[in-house]
Amino acid sequence: MISKLTSILLFTVCSLTLHAQNIARVENIKIQSKALDQEREILIYTPLDYDWRMHEYFNVIYVFDAHHRELFDYTTSILSFISENSKNFIVVGITSPYIKETDYSRNNDLLPVLNSEAAQKRYGKYSGNADNFYEYVKDEVIPYVEANYRTLNSVGIGHSLSASFILSSMVKTPTIFDNYIAISPNFAYDNERVAEEILQFDYSKFTKPTLVYISHADEGNGYWKEWKPSREKVYSFLQSKDNDNLIFEKGNFEEYNHWTTFPVSLNKALPIYIDKTLPLQESILSQEEYEVTINVSVPNKKDVLYITGNQDKLANWNPKKIKMKKLSDYERTITLKLKSPTQFKLTKGNWDTEAEVEGSFGNIIIKPETQSTFNLKVLSFYD
Repeated sequence: MISKLTSILLFTVCSLTLHAQNIARVENIKIQSKALDQEREILIYTPLDYDWRMHEYFNVIYVFDAHHRELFDYTTSILSFISENSKNFIVVGITSPYIKETDYSRNNDLLPVLNSEAAQKRYGKYSGNADNFYEYVKDEVIPYVEANYRTLNSVGIGHSLSASFILSSMVKTPTIFDNYIAISPNFAYDNERVAEEILQFDYSKFTKPTLVYISHADEGNGYWKEWKPSREKVYSFLQSKDNDNLIFEKGNFEEYNHWTTFPVSLNKALPIYIDKTLPLQESILSQEEYEVTINVSVPNKKDVLYITGNQDKLANWNPKKIKMKKLSDYERTITLKLKSPTQFKLTKGNWDTEAEVEGSFGNIIIKPETQSTFNLKVLSFYD
């Protein structure tokens, strides 16, 4: 629930200088990978005042080929514009750098052991480690991010062979990401290997709405001619699938080449993800309910406080239905059984009196399975 005041707050807060993290941050994290037997570096972008925003969780975007910093940086740069500043994201850059000492390249990460003679001849020794790279992503990178950051849903973004890789990973583990953006994937290599994986995949394994966005540039028009029939086969198949949880979208950018298609493809894909898919995913709550107590300190002893949020027990965003109990002059409390993840706001009974809560710019988000008591502080009301 985004009130009319929230978008104003998200914009004006950029001028604040009271918090510990006053700019968006990019951290360089080194992981000693057991799966790869290598030290690897990932990039993690956190939005403005992430540290201070302790009562918020964030959707995560994983960008492959982030050794090309322009792919990672472009993604982090356009998000606030595409979401009109109503959504903030964590962005994780997964790198596949060339390692000179072992003559190990990006293609080693992204290509599996090849079966056809033509593929073996084309890619040679720069292939064959995709299974280990998949284990690194699934068992090391994603768990690290989820253990150290406040995360919600996820999307994987790949370009070229990393786009092929994320689609192949989807077939192996449909929930490795919640959404897939594959920009100019190579479906043709190794006798249309990835194309066949897509055609044979059991789409009933998608247990919630899942975006699969695939785009192409001018590949197949004068160069890499084998790419076009391969992708057309995939497009035709996915467009014919009757599955309520598959949200398939394609992008045609034949006026761009293989490299320059990344920004225009992403500019089309992200609004589909943010506006069309994410609301469906965010409406999905746990089946279990967890009893929690929410305590709130208020600035004035006469303050009457209401709570409302994203489920029946929180009045489904009705701002004047659930009144919190007065615990003392400056304390209000309520105990409820809630589903996860819980999103809510505090008001005096209408949206013109929405509370500004310390540690949150937008909706307060909690995971009630993680603890039984949450303590909040109202700084002021917008009335």
